[in-house]
Amino acid sequence: KKINEEKYDMNDYLDLCFIWYRDVLLYKAAGSEEQLIFREQALEIRRQAEKSTYHGLQQILEAIETADRRIRANVNFDLTMEMLAMTIKENIG
Repeated sequence: KKINEEKYDMNDYLDLCFIWYRDVLLYKAAGSEEQLIFREQALEIRRQAEKSTYHGLQQILEAIETADRRIRANVNFDLTMEMLAMTIKENIG
């Protein structure tokens, strides 16, 4: 709700989320921080990579893409973000 109230650019927000979980997946697969975009957050990325499965991370990335498509199609914003948050919560840790 706060994102909607503050009128953040959702494309930017979802892009950052996608890049974050891409980094988590990359770290999980490679075990290296060299190619991370969020290198300064490597400790948190490592922690999430250890808790997550490959399948779970793929589910999150797909959910972010789905949320982006839904927002562009003017689907209810709050519901779209709630579904995304639930998918992330189910697949991390």
